[in-house]
Amino acid sequence: MRRREHGRVMAVIACAAVVSLGLAGCTGGQQRRAASTSDARSLTATGPWVDEFRDALQHGVSSYEAAILRDGEITPAELEDAHHHVRQCLGESGLDIAYATDGGFELESRDGKYPDDFFERSDPVLRACEERYDQYVTMLFEETRRNPQKQDEAAITVRCLQKAGLVGKDYSERKWRAEYDAGVFSFPEYDVAAKQCQLDPLGLWRTP
Repeated sequence: MRRREHGRVMAVIACAAVVSLGLAGCTGGQQRRAASTSDARSLTATGPWVDEFRDALQHGVSSYEAAILRDGEITPAELEDAHHHVRQCLGESGLDIAYATDGGFELESRDGKYPDDFFERSDPVLRACEERYDQYVTMLFEETRRNPQKQDEAAITVRCLQKAGLVGKDYSERKWRAEYDAGVFSFPEYDVAAKQCQLDPLGLWRTP
């Protein structure tokens, strides 16, 4: 079993690389298309996240994913449908995936066997499946859910930390940015309240 955060790696995984591993993963279904300005021009949305949706469409996504992104909004039903397609795609290679509500996922082997080269064999298959169905859907869903108006990240996080009593009123946005860049925080970053401020600083969707 392997867990990987749902950050997107934009490199293209060629089907030939997957086939050379003796796995499925690229057979049938939607294929990744070249970057398309027409997809970006078809974007009907406005609002604080429109540039991110436009960038995703310009990068070149499958027709399946482009249809989800064009309106600049991702619904829970669309998210689940994308996850369903990724699961089906992985299943062709004997793999499975479990998505966590808070983000991230666990990639699993359906037969319960995890050889030493499991990562090397499974990762190209996962990336190929994501390129067909979920290069951006999950990422944009999570980002727009936690901060729909795209407010300043430091501002909303510091307010949350102060409200939770993890930092004092003298703890500044500038200090948070410096600590974030350094990867070392002066408050207990693994505290339950700190995790809440990381995942849902505005208190919009997550129950602590």
